Amino acid sequence: MSLKVLQPGLLTTIQDTGRSGVQHMGLSPSGAMDYFSFMVGNQLLENNEFVSLEMTMQGGTFEFGRGNSFIITGADMQATLNDKPVNVNTIYHAKMNDQLKFSAAVDGMRTYLTVRNGFHVESVFDSYSTHTKIKLGGKDGRALQAGDELPFKDPEKVLEKTIYTPPFDDKKIRFIPGQQFERFERFKVKTYEISNVSDRMGIRLEGDALKADDYDILSEPVQLGSIQVSASGQPIVLLNDRQTVGGYAKIGTVYFNDLPKLVQKKPGEIIELVPGTFEEAVEEKRKMMKYIEDINILAYKGRTSGNKIKQLIKRVK
Repeated sequence: MSLKVLQPGLLTTIQDTGRSGVQHMGLSPSGAMDYFSFMVGNQLLENNEFVSLEMTMQGGTFEFGRGNSFIITGADMQATLNDKPVNVNTIYHAKMNDQLKFSAAVDGMRTYLTVRNGFHVESVFDSYSTHTKIKLGGKDGRALQAGDELPFKDPEKVLEKTIYTPPFDDKKIRFIPGQQFERFERFKVKTYEISNVSDRMGIRLEGDALKADDYDILSEPVQLGSIQVSASGQPIVLLNDRQTVGGYAKIGTVYFNDLPKLVQKKPGEIIELVPGTFEEAVEEKRKMMKYIEDINILAYKGRTSGNKIKQLIKRVK
């Protein structure tokens, strides 16, 4: 009654929505990097507890110890079930001994494998999320390894559904200017490349250095999407496994709605940092959460083409 890891892929961890109420103790929330894709999968499966496997760049190979429904969301890693192609954003049902295999991501960076009703995993501070740097949560606080077995929690077959979600090719990443924004030179739109030293703590951006009167501040709390700038002038967008306080000036905070796009960018890809407004950020988040809430209304029961799904969504809206 478990999912067995035959090959783990490059970096596969157990994640949920993250642990809350612990940052005052110096613990970062962790949780799924692409919140949108993570929520889409769990919502379509109508799970009561939201937990998924997050794969990065290169997926793994898994064997079902018992039949269970599953869905793949996020980046397309060209998955196959018993060597037959599996589409993203579509619920499938696997039988005992079926093998689900992932390859390298052809678009995006992170892929989520979600099963009906999730896994039996020990909770740490009310969360299943893995923080590998401090070895906390998930499977012994580490990335999955070959031979690991993840027990299913009430596996069952559910109705097939599929949904269309936007591609990850939008380069525009908007942010809310912060308290130290005025320290920096006049900022309109800046183009940056995703650094290859980025990780779950933060995404380093490479491009024109941002000049400031002073890059240092008294240490203060940081949050998801905070854009720190050190003396090098290169921005760093802080993410799920970030530190909880920082002493570098910040130009602002990335829109919650734009973070899923950002964390799906691969090293070497180009983004545009665009100043926005608090009001717009709130409205964009509201729209995204409403979409997630209504996803089972928008979903098509059964499998169909992407164009057909787009037409169905337009009619529902």
